[in-house]
Amino acid sequence: MKKEDRRVKKTEKALAEALSKLLVDKKIQNIPIRELTETADLHRSTFYTHYTDIYDLYEKLENSFFQDLDEIISYDTTHSYEDLYAHLIDYVYTNTFVYKLFVINHGDIQFQKRLKIWLQEDKKTVITEEMRYFTIYHIQGCLSVLNHWVESNFAYSKKKMLTFLRLLNDNIEPIMP
Repeated sequence: MKKEDRRVKKTEKALAEALSKLLVDKKIQNIPIRELTETADLHRSTFYTHYTDIYDLYEKLENSFFQDLDEIISYDTTHSYEDLYAHLIDYVYTNTFVYKLFVINHGDIQFQKRLKIWLQEDKKTVITEEMRYFTIYHIQGCLSVLNHWVESNFAYSKKKMLTFLRLLNDNIEPIMP
């Protein structure tokens, strides 16, 4: 099957959702494939068609997640935060379980570290310690808003979330070094 096949995407989504649910209460090493596939309502052979083990699934999901985010962040070379936030909101809304898996449940710090690209995005030749503090604050603030939105089961529309993030960004932008 081709990677673009809808069945493959459906399988990947079901496994991501199941893994995200199971990791809330268990460590990855304590999740048997049988339990994962039962939670995903898939046959074990389907799992093994795509992955060698649960760590392979996790790694591929993680790589895909961060590759998607890298594409979103580097999408607009004009550095439009409104477009960035709109793409990010759409991604989080569409990929909720993967977002929960790597950001809400297990990854704020790792997520933050992998998004250091935000510092390089402006093509600054010197990145000061002050800039690092502001960037960490900016990233964590954005993550906190998105996390609350996801955990509230999308209580607000995507348009309202975009307005929130744009307002927050507009207020921090003037004081950024």
